[in-house]
Amino acid sequence: MTQTTPTSGPFQRSKAARPEMSSTTDGDRLPRLPSLTGLRFFAAFAVFLFHVSLFTSPLPPYQPTNPFGATPVGDTIEQLFRQLGYVGVSFFFILSGFVITWATPQCFSIRGFMWRRMLKIYPPHVVVWAISLVLFAGVYTSPQTAILNLTLFSTFSTDPTVYVSVNPPSWSLSSDMVFYLLFPVLMPLVRLIPEPRLGQSLLALLLGMLAVILITTYLVPSEPKSPISPISGTQFWFNYIFPLPRMFEFVIGMVAARMVVLGRWPRIDLLSSCVMLIASIAIAKHLPFLYTFGICYILPLTALITECAARDREGRSPVFLTNRLTLWLGQVSFGFYLCQGVSIFWLSKQLGLQDLSVVGGLTAIALYFSASLLGGWLLFRFVEEPSMKLARWILLRRKLRTA
Repeated sequence: MTQTTPTSGPFQRSKAARPEMSSTTDGDRLPRLPSLTGLRFFAAFAVFLFHVSLFTSPLPPYQPTNPFGATPVGDTIEQLFRQLGYVGVSFFFILSGFVITWATPQCFSIRGFMWRRMLKIYPPHVVVWAISLVLFAGVYTSPQTAILNLTLFSTFSTDPTVYVSVNPPSWSLSSDMVFYLLFPVLMPLVRLIPEPRLGQSLLALLLGMLAVILITTYLVPSEPKSPISPISGTQFWFNYIFPLPRMFEFVIGMVAARMVVLGRWPRIDLLSSCVMLIASIAIAKHLPFLYTFGICYILPLTALITECAARDREGRSPVFLTNRLTLWLGQVSFGFYLCQGVSIFWLSKQLGLQDLSVVGGLTAIALYFSASLLGGWLLFRFVEEPSMKLARWILLRRKLRTA
């Protein structure tokens, strides 16, 4: 999950006048979509709630991070939050495809695009990777696994001790990098889809996600069982961790962006989108495990993203998503997401925060949240911002040299 700054292009309602994508160059300033910045924090917070509800940590010795333990309160927390991590990750994959497609002009520098993406992802990742190795992961992580995690190639391994190694939340960054590497190829293909066929292409992508589930169910080995899920480690890897199947969500975001620009996305108000999302989470609790990763939430999440984007363009941004506090939380959400591995998985073990009372458990969750938020702010202030300034300096220098 990366924090790509949402931007918006002109929204022309006349078919003759509207461009499919902004015709601006890389250096042009585009109006922002602040609602999506604010919305990003709620997705990161959903992942946080999932992580604090686990009865099995993804890190050895796989102790629970649920501070209430196997009590009625702990069971309730686990039941309420067990889908939220999957919802949050799907949101970020869709959002990445949507925002990058929206902001990228017809002609763009592939080298400049990759510089920005790499300097956005790698510096915060490397910092938290190093901290994780020093604090806890270095004891049981082999040098080969550590390098795979550092280079974001760990998700190409089917071994659960590799693909969620060192700092477990960082696994999604591997998918992000694959998406970005393939974006220069995907972008022209998405633009080639005839306007009347865009809705059908979304349906085809949903069917592709269903095909992945069926392949996982019937063709991927169901043994040995994963230590963190009711299916095998290989099934969990192929359906949830492996970047290529997750690309369906990224491309859905790309197609949705094009449909919004063309005025072909059906408007669904925010309240209805939220109700649809809550209903999809409730339904997922009664479905086989493989169906609870992403396919249940795709349509409501896409509706939520597109409606927020459309309202920003019309100057009707929701206040609760665009106030100063929410925007700040959205800015630090990438770091907040990355720091959860340290603040939850390590702190819970170090402080022995298990089997607590209601007050004690809520205090532990508040501690995890505060530590994650502080870490997220520090990463944003001292790593992300300088990295993006460096990216802008590199790109400006290249333009001056070629001018």
